Amino acid sequence: MSINQNDLLSEFNENIKFDYNLKKRNWFNIGGNAKIFYKAENLKELIKFLKLINNKEKIFILGGGSNTLITDKTYDGVVIKLSNNFNNISLLSEDIIIAGSAVSDKSLSEFAMDNSLGGFEFLSCIPGTVGGGIKMNAGCFGREFKDILISVQAINKSRQVLTIPAKEIDFKYRDSGLPNNLIFSSESFKGLKKKSDLIKKEMIELKEKKEKAQPTKIKTSGSTFKNPLNQTEKKGLAINKRVSLTWKIFWRCMYF
Repeated sequence: MSINQNDLLSEFNENIKFDYNLKKRNWFNIGGNAKIFYKAENLKELIKFLKLINNKEKIFILGGGSNTLITDKTYDGVVIKLSNNFNNISLLSEDIIIAGSAVSDKSLSEFAMDNSLGGFEFLSCIPGTVGGGIKMNAGCFGREFKDILISVQAINKSRQVLTIPAKEIDFKYRDSGLPNNLIFSSESFKGLKKKSDLIKKEMIELKEKKEKAQPTKIKTSGSTFKNPLNQTEKKGLAINKRVSLTWKIFWRCMYF
């Protein structure tokens, strides 16, 4: 059974688009159209939308678009984008931060710094949003989302709002193992009390270190190659300079 477009339009007005071009919704300005594009105004509206869709369409959640390649073909389903109402950050206690899934990683790191909470410095070097970062367990410089996460609030395909403790998530290198049909709405994080000036100093040092290894003035998807499994440092990728470039590429691709 197909979705009645008029029903969606009457319920969500300007927040629903059909045959919507996605080029301006990702860093690389590429890709075709989405059959349905929905901008979720808030949690209540999102649940109402999922009820109307009623599992009749496949769903893709689009975050900041910083680590996403979109095909030129039409996406035969629904692309959901969280609005600014999912972009709030607050302190739950002196060392716990609540952040919406649309919050950028950089904003979360700066909020933590302003509130003298350490442990979030690495996020200043990661593009994208908190929701996407948790989904792929993003990280750099020896730190990952799993190191600061307490819990995730998410909606499943049955429209149930769940709270998933971090200890129940099977985090791996660049993977959370969480089902693709979950929509993250907010997360809680734990930091360590630390002087803001020391946090700022570390953030500057990390950014300088990143700039020496990766281009920062243009939009990229970050590292092209994953590190070997169960290894957070790049010791295993060190190749003798005398080895040919072809062999280097082949050897590294084995771990992709």
